[in-house]
Amino acid sequence: MKTLIYGAGPIGRWMALRLEQTGGDVTLLARGETYRRLEERGVEIVDGLTGERQVARVELVERLGPKDRYDLVVVPMQKASRVAVCPVLARSEHLENILFVGNDLSGFNRYFEHLPEERVLLGFPGVGGGWEGDDLVIMDREKPKGPHGEIFIGELDGATRARTLAIQRLFEAADIKVSVEGDMDGWLKYHFAFMAPTAGVGFMKGGNLKAVASDKGAIRQYCRACREAGDVLREVGYPRRQPPVFNLYYWLPRWLEPMVFGKLFGSRSAEVRIGLHLKSVGPELLEMAEEFAELKSEAGMETPDLDALLAHVPRPAGAGEKEA
Repeated sequence: MKTLIYGAGPIGRWMALRLEQTGGDVTLLARGETYRRLEERGVEIVDGLTGERQVARVELVERLGPKDRYDLVVVPMQKASRVAVCPVLARSEHLENILFVGNDLSGFNRYFEHLPEERVLLGFPGVGGGWEGDDLVIMDREKPKGPHGEIFIGELDGATRARTLAIQRLFEAADIKVSVEGDMDGWLKYHFAFMAPTAGVGFMKGGNLKAVASDKGAIRQYCRACREAGDVLREVGYPRRQPPVFNLYYWLPRWLEPMVFGKLFGSRSAEVRIGLHLKSVGPELLEMAEEFAELKSEAGMETPDLDALLAHVPRPAGAGEKEA
C-alpha cells in the first residue's frame, strides 16, 4: 500500500519510521527547515522506554501535487490543521483513502465539507511523546517486548471494509497493533473526557506529574472531572464508555483513586506520553473545550471540576499550524 504521511510532527515521524523499518512503501511530507533537517539527518526518534536512538531514511516530499497517487494518506496533525489541509487533499483525485489521526470532538462532518465520504476514516494513535531539547522521545510500548504502539481506526458507519482491513494489515506489518472501532466518533469524544482532565491537572501542577501523583486532592478532582465529562457524553447520546478502561473512573472505589492514579501519574510512561505532550497540546485543547461546552449546553449539565482544571491551560496570544 503506497502511503503518504502528511505532516512531520512527532506522530508523523513515528509512523514513517516504523513503516520504513519494515519495508513499507512510505513517503513523509515535510516543509521548510523541517524538510531540510530530515533530508540531512533522517527521521530520528528516541525510544521512551529503552532510550535507544533509532534512525530511518524515509522518502520525503515538500508538497502534494494534484496528480500524485497514494493508496492511503495519513494526516497526523492537530485538529485545526487537519481541517485546513482538506482543500489541498481535495484537489487531488488520486488519493484512495484519507485517515485523519488525532484528537477530535466534531466527528466526520467537517471533513465532508471538502472530501467525499467514501475517502475518509478517523483514527487515533495510542502512543505519546514530544521534544526533549533536540530529541524526539516517543513512548510506544510499556515493555521491551510487544507491539510498537497501537492505532485506533474507524469508518463513518462503523463497518469493517476491505480498505479497513488493508490499513490494519499495513500497520500490523510494522508491528503496530490496530484496533478497528465500531464508533470512532464516540471513541474520540470519550478520549477528550479522559485527555482534558489529564492535561488540566498536569498544567495545574506546572507540568510536574510527580507532584500530581503525590497530591490526593488533585487526583480526586481529576477523577471527578473525568466522570463529569463522561456523564455529559452519556446524556447527549453516547452511552457506551470507551475504551472500556474509562469505566474505571466509575467502578473504582473512591478511596483507591489516589493509589491507582498516583501510580499512573508517577510512571515513566506518563512522564513521556503526558508530560512531553503538554508542551504543545494547549491550543488544541482549548478549541475542543469550546466544542465540549456546546455538548454541556445540550445536556443541561455543569462540570465544575473539569472547568476548574481547564482554567489552568495556558491561553496563548496566537497559535500557528501544529502537527501531531
